[in-house]
Amino acid sequence: MITAVVVVADVSCPSCSQIARELPDLLRVPVTVRSCRDPRLPAQHPTLPVTVLACRKPALGTVRGDGSLRWWTGLAGAVGVLPVVRPRALREAVGLLWTALRARRR
Repeated sequence: MITAVVVVADVSCPSCSQIARELPDLLRVPVTVRSCRDPRLPAQHPTLPVTVLACRKPALGTVRGDGSLRWWTGLAGAVGVLPVVRPRALREAVGLLWTALRARRR
């Protein structure tokens, strides 16, 4: 069971910033947003992939009831948070994902 979500994104990326801003309203668990440029990030999340720490790819971390964290990088994060999307927010969540997919193709 997912109890919280951690979003790590580059605030200078418009698509990442939009997802980081809008995702908390779409999920039914607490969401913490972190910058990939935060110097404390590697110490606080030692399992975070190197590509995320280098600000080359955003990540969503799903926190389980036992405190363990599973990282989903890039758009795969949509799969990771699907179980905790608010039922009435599913359409908005799909729209947010579609926006991210379009931005990635450019």
